[in-house]
Amino acid sequence: MRPLSLLFFPDLRAFGKADRAAAMRKARATPLDFVELAGIALALVLTTAITRYGVSSVELADRIALAAINFVVAVPLLTFLAGPFLIRRVRRGLREQLARRNAFAAPLR
Repeated sequence: MRPLSLLFFPDLRAFGKADRAAAMRKARATPLDFVELAGIALALVLTTAITRYGVSSVELADRIALAAINFVVAVPLLTFLAGPFLIRRVRRGLREQLARRNAFAAPLR
């Protein structure tokens, strides 16, 4: 795993180095909850509102240039606004895996 992954997902340290890739795959498959879905939807709405422009009296070459500029602005904006919700989902998935693993490892009384 890359050190950046360990920075964003500190629970990943609880897994062995050989198990980290599989743990991340399972965590990424965790379904989104309501907060995450709402946050991503809000990020899309905000990004759309910020990068909106009118093209009624603009020539084709200018439209293409405006679309390219909007793309360059929208991608980092979406990463900044929606990224934390995707990171939250993976962290939640890792915590769930750790909880299941600890539940199986706990001695029976």
